[in-house]
Amino acid sequence: MGLTKRLSTALALVATLTSTSATAGPNFTVGLSLFYGGNPFVITLQNGARKAVEDWKAKGVNINMLVTNGGDTDTTRQIGDLEDLYAQGVNGLVVFPGDSVVVSEPVKNIYNKNHIPVVVADTGLNSGKYDYLVISNNFEGGQRAAELMAKNLKPSSSVIVFDNATGVAVAQARINGFETRAKELGLKVITRKTLKLSLEDGRRTMQDTILSSPEVSGVFFINQLVAQGAYAALVEAKRTDVKLVSFDLDRVSYQMVKDGRILGLVVQDPYKIGYESMNAMAMKLMGATLKAHEDLLPTKVLTKENASAFADDPQVTGK
Repeated sequence: MGLTKRLSTALALVATLTSTSATAGPNFTVGLSLFYGGNPFVITLQNGARKAVEDWKAKGVNINMLVTNGGDTDTTRQIGDLEDLYAQGVNGLVVFPGDSVVVSEPVKNIYNKNHIPVVVADTGLNSGKYDYLVISNNFEGGQRAAELMAKNLKPSSSVIVFDNATGVAVAQARINGFETRAKELGLKVITRKTLKLSLEDGRRTMQDTILSSPEVSGVFFINQLVAQGAYAALVEAKRTDVKLVSFDLDRVSYQMVKDGRILGLVVQDPYKIGYESMNAMAMKLMGATLKAHEDLLPTKVLTKENASAFADDPQVTGK
């Protein structure tokens, strides 16, 4: 949003450059630094960025996109990725941070210091400068999760959050949105649990929770993988009465919603996040002025009742 209005300026610049030179149009190298690259969300985000590259090529601007994915659980490996991309001489960086604190350091000390433009996709940074941020409205998404939960629980029911991303700004926005709205709607929010991003940790934390807090009636997750593990523990304990709502979508969680095992999912649009992030970077490199800071994208809520509307989502189909 906001970028389209400046597209004509950038395209006019392309036309000037290509018409006054016998050589090919502008050439840029852009690093795309990802984290948790095997996740359907991240794969879809990368596909969106690739489509933006293709569209700019059709306009006469060549972008060489260098993709890195240092690790799925070790956020410190992304620092090495960012150092490698800088060593390869990138003109710009699009980064999907695995940790809002950890990734801020190389952004400040390498990219900001050397005046290399930075666009952040999906996950904010705690410090450092960036030229543009494309992100879902995570606080609102958390609120919508709480509203779905409240519709399906009795007043004063106890709910809890499983937090597998204490250092990630967007995750905390989701949690704050959920907890704030849940309290407003009369639910009792008990102390959140912290855990690692894995099926096994989801299962183990759910086991511990129903033993220590058997009154729990609902759980909110910031990642669907943890929710899948938690459901396995509920089946083992014969506690499938506990309602589960999570952020994000994949083929397994989609089927679980259809089957009534997960109450609902807050669904983002990673394809658009990837596309708009790379598009913003291309416009920045072409000399266009970007509006300050961020582009908030809306979320949708997937339930059993509207599941058919999400059947063709690339996070479900893998395409």
